[in-house]
Amino acid sequence: MSMVTLLPWLLLGAGIVLLGMGASWLVDGASRLALLLGISPMVVGLTVVGFGTSMPEFTVSVLAASRGSTDLSLGNAVGSNIMNLLLVLGVAAVLVPIHVIGSRRLITRDLIFGLLPAAVLLVCARGGSISRPTALLLLGIFLVFITTVVVQARGRVSESAVVRGSPLRHLVITAFGIAVLVAGSEMLVRGGVDLAHRFGVSEAVIGLTLVAFGTSLPELATSVAAVLKGQSDIGVGNVLGSNVFNLGLVVGTAFTFRPATVATFVIYQDLPILVGATLLVGLIVIRNGRIGRGEAAGMLALFAGYIAFVAIRGG
Repeated sequence: MSMVTLLPWLLLGAGIVLLGMGASWLVDGASRLALLLGISPMVVGLTVVGFGTSMPEFTVSVLAASRGSTDLSLGNAVGSNIMNLLLVLGVAAVLVPIHVIGSRRLITRDLIFGLLPAAVLLVCARGGSISRPTALLLLGIFLVFITTVVVQARGRVSESAVVRGSPLRHLVITAFGIAVLVAGSEMLVRGGVDLAHRFGVSEAVIGLTLVAFGTSLPELATSVAAVLKGQSDIGVGNVLGSNVFNLGLVVGTAFTFRPATVATFVIYQDLPILVGATLLVGLIVIRNGRIGRGEAAGMLALFAGYIAFVAIRGG
């Protein structure tokens, strides 16, 4: 196999690695810097860490949209959410059953806000285009969500946190993490677009699968680490809330700068699947307060079925 043939795969692999490293440094640096500035750990976890784990989707989707690859941009956001809900939580709960204690009201909040951006896209983008007003509405939903999260978190008692290192050190780590994320996004987008052209599939399909998997790796690592440390309830709300980050902030920002037409099958097929996955996971947690291994296996089976559906459908 020649170097020219291997290049897209090398770019894709290097991009995924850099996205994971950049997201880790960003979350570490930004969260520690926020704590040093006196922001409570609860608010940091719900905002800085949540945004940090969604930064791969943000950088990839905004960069793709700015270069005219709007199908890859939307496909990445939708595919990442489906993977977060079915694959990430499924893997985490298979390892250790997820118990959510005393957080059903917050899960309900995240469930409602997670469904709103998808509903907006289903109604406003049914013609196959995402306009600037639609994108601004998505951003508005995200801003309401993040404001609600911060206001509710402020009313909670949080333990004090001891953070080592100077603010300058953590600022440098944060900036370096962002730079690595941007570099990784550049490689992932270039490799993904090249592969789509070589194999004759649409950029939307590449975004829904390969690129979405790469940008979901931080959530996968975070959720698995959380359940192994006995903090799985935090991960559930974060994954449900990622619908708002990815569809509200990511898609909203990308299409505010560049309104464009998108693949209609993403709107008519993949978005309803995302809505169904969100309802499934949210209702399981609200009803049982947990995700057991049997339910997790079912979620993984549904995810495998979805990937098979995308592969057969093509596009």
